[in-house]
Amino acid sequence: MSKYMILSLLLLLGSTPVIAAKQSYKCYLLTTNGPEIAFYRWKEQDLPTKQAELVASKRKDNRGKAYYVKDVKECTLLSEEFSSAEAKALDKKTLR
Repeated sequence: MSKYMILSLLLLLGSTPVIAAKQSYKCYLLTTNGPEIAFYRWKEQDLPTKQAELVASKRKDNRGKAYYVKDVKECTLLSEEFSSAEAKALDKKTLR
């Protein structure tokens, strides 16, 4: 009897889906307010969808004034560097 319980437990543990961990990303955005670096936390498999959803999304500045994302030039892991020189320069100036 205990063999069957142990076997059942092992099968149950082996069949549980792996939960995808979220990753931290930084994105170089062109907005109606000018270029900016924004930070997000997404699942890796959701990156293309989430990146596409950013275009035309509404954001607010420090004063509460709304502006929009015109284009997403690049998204990369938080620990990696951007490929474009403009994004690298802006990233150095951006507070974490």
